[in-house]
Amino acid sequence: MLRKVQKAAKNSILFAIKWRYLIALIVFVLCVVLKLHGSSIAIYDDMFTSSEQPGSSSVIAGKPRTIRSDEWLVHTPYYMSQAYNNFEKDSNAMSLGGQDMIIGYNAPVLDITVLGKPFVWGYILLGNEYGLSWYWCLKLILIILVSFELCMILTKKNKKISVFGAILISFAPLVQWWFVPHIVDVIFWGMTILVLAYHFLVAKGWKRNLMMVLLPLSLVTFALALFPSLQIPIALLDIALLVAFLLRDKKEITFQKKDIWRILVIAAYVIAVLGYTIITSKDAILALYNTAYPGKRVSLGGNYTLEALFTNLVTFTLPFKDVTYLNNCEVSNFIHFAPILLMLYPIIWKNNKRDKNMVVGNILLASLSVMVVFMLAGFPELLAKLTFFSYINRMDIVYGFAATLFTIWGLNIIWSSRKSFSWKQIFLPLLIYAALYICFISKEDLTYLRWWQYLINISGLTFLSWLMLTKHQTSFLVLTSLLVLVSGATVNPIARGVSPLFSHPLEKKISELAKSDKDAYWLAEGDTRLTAIGIANGAKVLNAVNFYPDFKKWSLIDESGQFKDVYNRYAHIVVQLTDNETQFIPGPTADIFTLKLNYEDSLKWPIKYIVSPSELLEKQTIYDKIYEDTEGKYYIYERTDDEITH
Repeated sequence: MLRKVQKAAKNSILFAIKWRYLIALIVFVLCVVLKLHGSSIAIYDDMFTSSEQPGSSSVIAGKPRTIRSDEWLVHTPYYMSQAYNNFEKDSNAMSLGGQDMIIGYNAPVLDITVLGKPFVWGYILLGNEYGLSWYWCLKLILIILVSFELCMILTKKNKKISVFGAILISFAPLVQWWFVPHIVDVIFWGMTILVLAYHFLVAKGWKRNLMMVLLPLSLVTFALALFPSLQIPIALLDIALLVAFLLRDKKEITFQKKDIWRILVIAAYVIAVLGYTIITSKDAILALYNTAYPGKRVSLGGNYTLEALFTNLVTFTLPFKDVTYLNNCEVSNFIHFAPILLMLYPIIWKNNKRDKNMVVGNILLASLSVMVVFMLAGFPELLAKLTFFSYINRMDIVYGFAATLFTIWGLNIIWSSRKSFSWKQIFLPLLIYAALYICFISKEDLTYLRWWQYLINISGLTFLSWLMLTKHQTSFLVLTSLLVLVSGATVNPIARGVSPLFSHPLEKKISELAKSDKDAYWLAEGDTRLTAIGIANGAKVLNAVNFYPDFKKWSLIDESGQFKDVYNRYAHIVVQLTDNETQFIPGPTADIFTLKLNYEDSLKWPIKYIVSPSELLEKQTIYDKIYEDTEGKYYIYERTDDEITH
């Protein structure tokens, strides 16, 4: 019976692999038709839910994540605001001076760069509701497909390990916690470029022509992700791995004179599109990289401990229990077994030194070694700047990704070898592996889980390592896949539609006013969620998140530039109206600040409407209340005078 089940499972997997692109297309179409997505916009229901106004039923399974505010508070409303901007490059939905929407989260923009941004096509073609589903579903499906293709190259077409590798990468807790916006984009496009570049050099005929079309589009989109702390190390890892693959497979490389023209076409497209973007977005790029945050950050490394080289023990329970220090995103990890493989690498090399795939392992080892040195010891400032490592403050993420690839490579080399490890060879490394994990348990960790729960996690990882090293292939693959899926696939909710952003009375009222008064500017007072609701419903909200500072509006209330260091940043802007002096107050984190705005100073901005969770001061006569929701939670005010200049 067991053998029949195993055979049926194997045949099903082989069928799915053979028809993976057709199956992916069918699944994608069905998911978009059903308006499914993983966004946490259901958070907005919490603002309005009451006995008379129950929350929407948009969430099918799982739960929205408050901590993913980069997604539900910024990214998704940003993208949706473009529908009211005719998908133009510059938007005044959140500023007076305009925001470049390519620089701002690579939003949907109708220009040549959109050719390489398939995730946003749905917004342009189908509108916001289907566009949100298109974005989430296509992104996940393509990550799975590209991860599989990369693992097929890494393992020399070992399908079983490649399927496992696709799960290990696509549903890694870190990937799911950071699914939107930039981090996963950089990882995905980095993988895509590596896969396309490899096949461009080894493929023939129409396949090479296809790679010639897709590769420059991917290179441009990777460059426009504008996240150098990840782009630089991912690009360097791509180069290292491509060299490794080509050294291993040099006999498969076919190169003709006409390929020189193909390369020139690729280079010409990339240079032309990036040149056009740099020229047309020059001011925005300079503004971004001259901000106090994130532009001025310099990293020399040396700010990690040995623990960062291992999978964080708390990463498995994060979907079910919020961490008590930092936040779930910051402590999430890739699930990998690089430390135990690194300890056994001398034996792996000795047993397989004639295997051509060892060149890939050696280069991965060298790459990991550089990362480890930078993370644990750091680089001198001159070396950091010469190597561009000074931009890298997320090396732990790149290390985790590289360690995952090293794990996949290690599985293949160990299991394809006829020589297995003896108990004497693996006992001490496994003991050290488990002992180090025990040493990593800190008082801080014990505020989250109890000691015996950590011991269960350590025992489980050690047991999985033993299965991996003793060639219990099926057991290792099944159990580890389940571990990854439980801790990763459960992070984001399965939701349907966009009702949390558009169905509540306040949202409908904002939409109504925004449609009838398209040029009016708004201020969201007190609650930053109101800025997102505003721009998603077509209002121009002056204090919505600015990807880079809008000096035009700040110069109106800070003529001397006294508070420039406070607002010269990527920022969530909390506005509190007051009859006292206007103040700029730095926030608890670098990406937020509070503006206590004097009523009279507010007249310096062309504000017509204010939406607020509280009633404005009775003695002020500048704004009249024109709307109050049924629960008395939110109010809309309109400016009483007609002296508004845009």
